[in-house]
Amino acid sequence: MPETSLLPVRQVLLIAYMTGVLWLRRNPMSLVFTAISPFSLLFVLFVVSGGQYIHFAVAGSLVMALVGYGLALGQDISFYKTEYKVQDVFVASPVSPLTYMVGLALSELLFGLPALLVLATLVVYFGSVFSIPLLVATILLIWGAMSALGFFLSSHMLHMRNATQVISFVNVILAVLPPVFYSMDVMPDVLRPLAYAVPTTHASLMLQDIMGIPTPADWSLEFGFAIQIAYLLAFITLAKTKALWREN
Repeated sequence: MPETSLLPVRQVLLIAYMTGVLWLRRNPMSLVFTAISPFSLLFVLFVVSGGQYIHFAVAGSLVMALVGYGLALGQDISFYKTEYKVQDVFVASPVSPLTYMVGLALSELLFGLPALLVLATLVVYFGSVFSIPLLVATILLIWGAMSALGFFLSSHMLHMRNATQVISFVNVILAVLPPVFYSMDVMPDVLRPLAYAVPTTHASLMLQDIMGIPTPADWSLEFGFAIQIAYLLAFITLAKTKALWREN
């Protein structure tokens, strides 16, 4: 394989190492702090329901973690761009915007790896080891889409405060309001089309299906995959064509 074809891969790994591994070597407690937040609603739902809604809690917590780690990319990029001016270095180098995005997305995934492993293990525990490929595909689809969205949003933020507010708002819209932590059955019929238009709804339904929870009759795995792939391609295209990489 030509050396030039491996250059983007090396650049991605180097960016992930600089922004993820080196930081964790200096601040290993970051893993603990990052891992705690996805379990907050899981704990609350488990206690309130007496364990009755543990499957919904696990599915919702995993989806919320993936949304959070993906969108957190936007906050980090805003910080590196506005405070450290690190992005200027990459803009002046032969690094493409997507390479920069993937490198930082991998570093975010590294921070959340302990929590993701625990939650994914719980999904397999309640489901089956034969569902691991489906689980991995679901994780990659929602993580990739949210990372691309976070990158696009951050490129239009001039201040860290704006980035934090917008990312938090989008996080609630995608991970709290849709039927991610609760059953689609409680969603009013008039709002179901709106719920199906959100990618996190399908990610949660796929996780619920893995764990053996009955899913709506008007939904299927193929439909869920199609929606998530469409969002992934749309957000990557948005990040590639509409994100502000070079400042005027």
